[in-house]
Amino acid sequence: MVSAGLETGNEQMTKPYRLSWSDMGEFRRDQIGKVLELTQQLGRVAHISALGIPIYFISEPEMIREILVRHANDLHKDRFTKHMFKRWLGESILTTEGTKWQRQRKLIQPIFHAVHIHDFAAVFADRAKEMCDRWRVGDTYELGREMMELTLRIICRTMFSEDIDGLIDKMDEYLKVISKEAQFQLNYPFTVPNWVPLPTYRRQDRAVDGIHKLLLAIIHKRQARIQNGEEVPSDLLTMLLTSKYEDGQMMSDKQVLDECMVVFFAGHETTAVGLTWTWATLLQHPDVLEKLTKEIDEVIGDQAVHYEDLAKMPYLSQVIKEALRLHPPVAAVARAVTNSFDINGYHFKPKDTIAIHINTLHQQEEFYPEPHRFDPDRFAPDQEQPDRYTYMPFGAGSRICVGNAFAMLEMQIVLATMIQSLRLSLAPGQEFVPQQLITLRPRDGVKVKVGAKR
Repeated sequence: MVSAGLETGNEQMTKPYRLSWSDMGEFRRDQIGKVLELTQQLGRVAHISALGIPIYFISEPEMIREILVRHANDLHKDRFTKHMFKRWLGESILTTEGTKWQRQRKLIQPIFHAVHIHDFAAVFADRAKEMCDRWRVGDTYELGREMMELTLRIICRTMFSEDIDGLIDKMDEYLKVISKEAQFQLNYPFTVPNWVPLPTYRRQDRAVDGIHKLLLAIIHKRQARIQNGEEVPSDLLTMLLTSKYEDGQMMSDKQVLDECMVVFFAGHETTAVGLTWTWATLLQHPDVLEKLTKEIDEVIGDQAVHYEDLAKMPYLSQVIKEALRLHPPVAAVARAVTNSFDINGYHFKPKDTIAIHINTLHQQEEFYPEPHRFDPDRFAPDQEQPDRYTYMPFGAGSRICVGNAFAMLEMQIVLATMIQSLRLSLAPGQEFVPQQLITLRPRDGVKVKVGAKR
């Protein structure tokens, strides 16, 4: 597959395909479908121009590897992403660049090491079981909303332990406003400066201020306990407050606050969306669900899921990996070029935008035969596993999601607990169309009915 114009020489590579007004309308209505269409038309390196802005949609694994590894220092987060996320995530690991980001990453990465997150497995199982016990036979639930509430409760417990009791509902209210306004802002064709008094900015700022006050009160309370030598929980907050940079310094209160906001946002929304897609797909494939249920019954029966059980349930991991291939919650990552560089005859220059389209990458027939078919056996232990640049639901390169192991563990335990506890079916008449918002969600949600409890 080649890009338009490549046949006649490198001099034409700089001529992008100019999106018409019709193209841009289609892009706004169905970003996922339009990028797939442009890739089929122009190739895995689709060079376009939208309102004079040069953009490359890239779904070529070798090109992605070169960009994210060799040229990581020639890229920053794209302007729109930084503009939107900095409003509520501040100077966090998700928004900073260069040496500041490297310093933060080096400090935070060990916190999400497997040896730490294993301790949270019981929290994942307990919260999932509480939700299952609350659900009533015969009732219908909007799965996306329920998964958002569940993963928020999990992240609150793993981050703040007992300090968060009584505040979860208020935090949920603030986070919903922040997310709703961010999705509204995504529809803007250009960035509007933060100083412009837009109503959406004011609503979002009030929610951000509200959640900041709640979090700072918790942070200061925990700091006082640590300084007084009191026993404190071994949760994410304690790890953030006691971690030290190489020079022995600790994070400022503001830095801890910003990182807490990242964990809140990235730590519950993407996992909730991944679980929602997994269930929507499983319930359309009863043979896969039956096989997975049998595995879970044989390994754990009616006992709570423990971390040690997961190695005995390989099909559970395969199902989730395949669901994330079909519908990666983060469907694309965008970067702005800061320094010129060349790859395979392509010249990338400052102000170019590179959009690595993970969803399109995962749909390539060359890497995944019958790519639209749900086939967990693609990830079976006896199969050759996909290259990290052909399968990247958590990103790739130096900025791969720092919490990927945490999210995968959470999804495995929650899904196993739900299958162990409930018999679900899809409400009739649903069509699951992907919609690109902050995350890739089913456009009209997923409604499930509780047929029985096990």
